[in-house]
Amino acid sequence: MGNESLQKTKQAENDAAFAHTAEMQGKMDALRAVAMRLERAGVEYAIGGSGMLLGLGLAEAVRDWDLMTDAPEAEVRAALSDLEVTSDSGTSELYGSGSKLTVEGLEPEVEVIVGFAIRSGREICRLPALSGGVRRGLRIASPEVWFAAYALMGRTEKAALLETYLRERGADAAAVARLREEPLPPELAQRLDLLPIAEN
Repeated sequence: MGNESLQKTKQAENDAAFAHTAEMQGKMDALRAVAMRLERAGVEYAIGGSGMLLGLGLAEAVRDWDLMTDAPEAEVRAALSDLEVTSDSGTSELYGSGSKLTVEGLEPEVEVIVGFAIRSGREICRLPALSGGVRRGLRIASPEVWFAAYALMGRTEKAALLETYLRERGADAAAVARLREEPLPPELAQRLDLLPIAEN
């Protein structure tokens, strides 16, 4: 068996062990309660925040699940119509998102962020729900998008963690190009430009 096959086998074993711990299984059940309804309704979503870090192997636990989508809020609400959902405006001094929907009665908490956006000075940077693939059974968001998000939020440790990850593995050219369309601070734009691009 070659090195590549051995690595894939080991990764599959690690993923299986990860998914079947009792605590993680309970947390995955909360996520699935929402994710399966979105998938059934054809609503595209990606898991961001600590769930994305977990999928990449950069975190060991999640406090809650943050799902992001660019679908209209009405479609998301229709997909979750049999669940109790509360909402608040996604706008604040930091955020410019369309809305944030919280699914009640789940542990840990599951939130769906519709039209994720963060303020940068007087401008609003819209952060698309780009896919980063399926990792550890999780449909994770683009690490490039969340590197930018954490940097814009001032969460320097997590931004640095993702920046190192992308420097080591290479960034997705399309994701970087999409982010560069936004009014990013010059320092963040430069950090994105300096990321090596992954080979296809």
